[in-house]
Amino acid sequence: MSTENGYSSFRLSPVTAALGAEIDEIDLNSSLSETTKMELRSALNDHLVLFFRDQHIGDEEQLALARCFGEPEIHPIRGALGDMRTLHDIVDTAESEPDRDGWHTDVTYMEIPPAAAVLRCEQTPGAGGDTLWANMHLAYEKLSDGMKHYLRDLKGFHTTEAGFVSYIRRHMPPDAVEKIMNVVGEGASHPIIRTHPETGRKSLFVDQSYLSRIDGLSKDESRYILEFLASRAYDISIQCRFRWTQGAVAVWDERSTQHSGSADHRGNPRSLRRCTVAGERPV
Repeated sequence: MSTENGYSSFRLSPVTAALGAEIDEIDLNSSLSETTKMELRSALNDHLVLFFRDQHIGDEEQLALARCFGEPEIHPIRGALGDMRTLHDIVDTAESEPDRDGWHTDVTYMEIPPAAAVLRCEQTPGAGGDTLWANMHLAYEKLSDGMKHYLRDLKGFHTTEAGFVSYIRRHMPPDAVEKIMNVVGEGASHPIIRTHPETGRKSLFVDQSYLSRIDGLSKDESRYILEFLASRAYDISIQCRFRWTQGAVAVWDERSTQHSGSADHRGNPRSLRRCTVAGERPV
């Protein structure tokens, strides 16, 4: 087995200097040794997003991979509707086109957002449908010292209003919307600058999908600052991009990245299966 990049259980090839790594010489359909699990955790801390090609795993194998990074959790929307499964499908068809592209981190409107996510591809369009990730550690590190100092004690409110509510109302009947809102509530406040619990690195914990205001600032002040902070993810130098192929799997750190689907495959089917790993309260 290759020991390139210091790993004995697999071969790792960085995708960009900013983040992302393709993992080869590993079979996710087989039981993973404790050494492999430890090295995968280390690789995720170092590269933030891991990609595996041609794995063609099933539900049990996907959950086993997720458990390398923590405990798979039930999505709050699914749980509110009585679906206690930890895996669910993301399916785009000609009749159900993707309409949630844009930079974001998952489920930040909850008090305890997920730590990581695992996504596998079961059907890919002939063209388009890529996913992009941005390294929010680098987004923070590229700020001026003055801006870092200003932001260090600020918290932002991640709301379920606006985009979230509009989305579930487009896709759910009124009684389901009521059940969901009773579970997720109005949102949660989290630090603008978050510290990773394992590496100690700081990152910008902001996105354009859920973060609606900065606590203690006026509406206008919040809007100007949040527009600037959310735009940091647009920096191509801190991004990587992944072209999905059937059987591919991606694992990413939700605490340190943002991601965005590229909805340029409208009219062409794409099927992914997803789960998230339980996290901790951001600090």
